[in-house]
Amino acid sequence: MTNNGSGYISRTLRVAAIFCAFASIAHADDSSALTERLHRAARSNSLDDASLKPWHLKLAFQLFNSKGNAAENGTIEEWWYGPEVHKTVYTSPSYTSTEIRTKDSFFRTKGVPSAPYLLSLILQQTVHPMPGEKDIASAKPDIRKETIGKVPLDCIMLSQEIKNNHNNSIPLGLFPTYCFDHGSDTLRMAYDFGSQTIVLNSLGTFQQHNVAIDQTMSWNGVPAISAHIDVLQGILVKEADFAPSTDLEKIDLSAVKVDYKVIFGNIISQARPTYPERARANHVSGSVVLGAIIARDGRVRSLKLLSVPDADLAIAAVAAVREWRYKPYLLNGEPTEIETTITVNFNIGS
Repeated sequence: MTNNGSGYISRTLRVAAIFCAFASIAHADDSSALTERLHRAARSNSLDDASLKPWHLKLAFQLFNSKGNAAENGTIEEWWYGPEVHKTVYTSPSYTSTEIRTKDSFFRTKGVPSAPYLLSLILQQTVHPMPGEKDIASAKPDIRKETIGKVPLDCIMLSQEIKNNHNNSIPLGLFPTYCFDHGSDTLRMAYDFGSQTIVLNSLGTFQQHNVAIDQTMSWNGVPAISAHIDVLQGILVKEADFAPSTDLEKIDLSAVKVDYKVIFGNIISQARPTYPERARANHVSGSVVLGAIIARDGRVRSLKLLSVPDADLAIAAVAAVREWRYKPYLLNGEPTEIETTITVNFNIGS
């Protein structure tokens, strides 16, 4: 693995992530070309591309408390045979577990819950930081040329089509956004529904693929977790080496659909949407219906517009709901990712 990191890039990107000091200069590109660029970037910035040979990764992580002070640290190791076969070991003072994925099943240490969200997230951002095929296919990519510090970046947002949106530009970061070095497919930053920011502080290459040697994930500008690659090397393994041992149990990872009436009772933090001035002046009201995926830690991971009476109302609804927090939904005592719907009502008289 080679290190292509630049101290200057690292410092300017970190500051920009905290203060969101954007200088937007332009935005327009052919949608099909942007989609193809995202597909290329997904291949070149991922360690789980089918073209790679088996590898072993050791990731050292540092967790931070709500004030951004260093808290617990530990390691995550992964042995990767292919996209459908790999083994992961989490080791920290508060959580230790082994997971094995085979071509048709998933196994975890018996009696141990799923990995904390931040640990699974930082591993995902190391192995596959780009959106999935379905996310790219269902989006309407929108590019903005940004200057962060003195660094020019191409930021592509996975926008969703909002009908009758003739006068309103969708704010950058409202939907998942990926920022690349200008004119290249090298990922440098990522935003997920405004509050989650990931900065790739230094980069390297492994088997001709880009990889983040150092990265930091923040919530609303406050560091939540950072990670450094201690080891990344090729290995000689067979698929049979990934057979689960008897101390592991089979786990069902399929997403659970939950009625909105049930999940509504789990809300613990609900930002009130701001009524758009133009909609209020034009006496526009109605309900915005969103399809949502809520992660195991209760954060909104994905939003999709299902029913939109007005573009301004849709943008206001997404801006608010992306900040909502829920109590984790428990299935058989274990926090579970769920699919549900969320309705945001806009009434001028309220």
